[in-house]
Parts: sequence; C-alpha cells; structure tokens
Amino acid sequence: MTLSTAGSRHLLKFAPPLIGAALVFYFGFHAAYGERGLVALRKLEAEAGHQQERLEDLQARQERLRRRVELIRGPEIDGDILEEQARRILGWSRPDEVVILHPGPSASGR
Repeated sequence: MTLSTAGSRHLLKFAPPLIGAALVFYFGFHAAYGERGLVALRKLEAEAGHQQERLEDLQARQERLRRRVELIRGPEIDGDILEEQARRILGWSRPDEVVILHPGPSASGR
C-alpha cells in the first residue's frame, strides 16, 4: 500500500459526513433565508398586519359614509346633513361664517 492510496482511503472515510454536513447547511440556509424561508415569512406576516390595519380603517370609513348616506336617503332627510352637503358642493357660506381655504396639491408637490 502506497502513501497516496492510504491518504485517499482516509479522505473517503470523511466524505459522507462532509457531504451530509454540506447538505444540512444548504437546506438549513434556504429554510431560513430562501425565497419561502423564515425571514420571508416574517416579512409576509408584517405586511399582512399592515394590510389588516388598512382594511379595518377602510371598513370604519365605509361605515361612517354609510351612516351619512342613510341620513340623506332615509324616509326623513336630515336637514343638517343635506344643508352641509349642498353648501359644500355649491361653495356657499353664511355671512357669519369664517371660511378657511386649504391649498390643493400643487404641481411642484408631486
């Protein structure tokens, strides 16, 4: 037996554990940082939380608008709501009111 044959047998003895360790590292890395890994899962969960908050805000806004529409469309129209909407649409105000104008979005603000 020569030295090179003994060395190659010695290396072959360590090959299966090294290959196994490499496979564990490969799959472990991708399980944590891959496209569908744990880090991506955390990002998706955070995004889902933000979207859930947005949904709740939109549902609350929808409910407020629905109540206002019911006040206008019901069998008895609420005079205050009707007057408010008419004055807002027509741009009218009473002489004793103070009107504060907010500038709209400008072209430079885009």
